[in-house]
Amino acid sequence: MNMKNTVGRRAGKRVAMAGAVAALLGLPSCADVPQLAPPGATMTVLAIPEDIAANGGVSVITAIITEQVGTPVPDGTVVQFFANIGTVDREGLTKDGVARVNFISDTRSGTANVTAVSGPLSVPTTVRIGEAVASTMIVIADPPRITLSISKTTHIIATVLDSNGNPVPSIGVIFTVNSTTETMESAGHPVFTDNNGRVDDVLRTKRNTPGTVTVNVQTLGGLTGSITVSIVQ
Repeated sequence: MNMKNTVGRRAGKRVAMAGAVAALLGLPSCADVPQLAPPGATMTVLAIPEDIAANGGVSVITAIITEQVGTPVPDGTVVQFFANIGTVDREGLTKDGVARVNFISDTRSGTANVTAVSGPLSVPTTVRIGEAVASTMIVIADPPRITLSISKTTHIIATVLDSNGNPVPSIGVIFTVNSTTETMESAGHPVFTDNNGRVDDVLRTKRNTPGTVTVNVQTLGGLTGSITVSIVQ
């Protein structure tokens, strides 16, 4: 008898039996164990773009994993993703060391903390959503003063920008005045920026004599601005 063939058959039977036992007990076989980042690997996580609108804005979360020797991890390495607000695909598989998933905002504004996890690696990134995107607000009056002989109104225009100077749409803005002789058309209710990041409210005065009035402007996210308007004859 060929001893090599006998040993091979016995080994094959042991492997098959182990697989059958694992299946019977509901245990994962070797083929079912996910491939994760190995010890010594490094991971970089990016969110592009970093700023998105609330209620359906999308940012692509990219995890780049490199082995200790500097080569990409094997294709199919599993990366899990977690977020404290919004939703993110729970799992991505690497291709050439890169795994990508979509983060989608819900109706909440704020800063989403998104974490990518694979093996011993856990790396966070952030996505700013909705009101949290607003960084700068520019407030002007058009015309710049109220001339009583012409009109008793002027438009107060606020432009909301992100940290890169891009307009931010759909931001709620409240206009107020601390005065008994002036009112805002919005009456303290929020009005929302257009696609150019602009929002317009109307200031009206009951004065018949010159003076000044200050209009305070605030986004629902807490960004503030103001402008003082002169009232002349």
